Amino acid sequence: MPDGALLESKKLDLALARAARQRGTRYNVYGTPQGDPALRGEIAKRAIRVGHMLAPDDVVITSGCTEALTLALTAVAKPGDTIAVESPTYMGLLHTLEMLGLKALELPTDPVRGIDVLAVGRFLETERVAAFAIASSFNNPLGSMMAEADKRALLDLLQRHDIPLIEDDVYGDLYFGLERPKPFIALDGGANTIYCSSFSKSLAPGYRIGWIAAGGRSHQVMERKLAFSLCGAVLPQVALAEFLASGGHDAHLRRVRQLLQGTLASMADGIEASFPPETKMSRPSGGFVLWLELPKPFDSRALFDRALEQGICFAPGDVFSASRRFRNCLRLSAGHGWDERIADGVRRLGLLAHGLLSAG
Repeated sequence: MPDGALLESKKLDLALARAARQRGTRYNVYGTPQGDPALRGEIAKRAIRVGHMLAPDDVVITSGCTEALTLALTAVAKPGDTIAVESPTYMGLLHTLEMLGLKALELPTDPVRGIDVLAVGRFLETERVAAFAIASSFNNPLGSMMAEADKRALLDLLQRHDIPLIEDDVYGDLYFGLERPKPFIALDGGANTIYCSSFSKSLAPGYRIGWIAAGGRSHQVMERKLAFSLCGAVLPQVALAEFLASGGHDAHLRRVRQLLQGTLASMADGIEASFPPETKMSRPSGGFVLWLELPKPFDSRALFDRALEQGICFAPGDVFSASRRFRNCLRLSAGHGWDERIADGVRRLGLLAHGLLSAG
């Protein structure tokens, strides 16, 4: 997750303190399972900006995007079913699939363009999956983003096979271009799409506020929300609704995007200067992660152990695969402000990688 100091959501914290001080007793109750109406209204307003015609009643507030994904998966699949995912994909999604008794089918994913729709079409001619669960934009860990034409092609393909799509759009607001990428649900053919997102990557990780828009599966999602968590905490929802209504979120996002883009650029420069010349590196146009690939048989687990001894942490590549692929890869997070401490960590990590590659 991004550093809290980088997000610096002081106005949101003030809104929380004000709501607690003025109406704390009123909000110290169980809320509705669907979530605070004002917050759902603000989320619906923001969805309209990207062409997603969403009503407040279409939204269910969740405990982060993880609960949203869990609700979506259990609404469309049963234990033993297979879910198609990007490969590599977010480690948290793989863990959720495992805990739900679901199988992961890994789809090869290009670091720039995302999954290959033609390859998916060939696969679906002979195989069946219960659902696709993929990122809308800036996949974690690759940072890849499907072009809008490819998104439409995938939606058309899934529609022909009657397969639902679960999209994770937590990084959509962290784009570096001129326009926010459109999510699948805002495109033609998105009617069989379940949309999941949260404010955890862009504003308030500690508030644990996400949401889901399930369309025709809203009833199943509400049943599961009641069973799993009953409702979310009321006070943070009220504070977030007030913050969004104040208009401060857009200025906040512009500042955060600029900071993250600068940090990614600085980290990329540091990697090019410090890592072995054979290292391949992603060039994401949003988000805050970098994916590195070193020649096989480089072992990122061995690098991980040595780096921890020096107080450096990163994510080894095999945690992003159900089949433990990508052992020669690793993910670095640029979610902290760039400073000499981080720069020195990248330099020392590069030296360790040099040593391991030479020894191997």
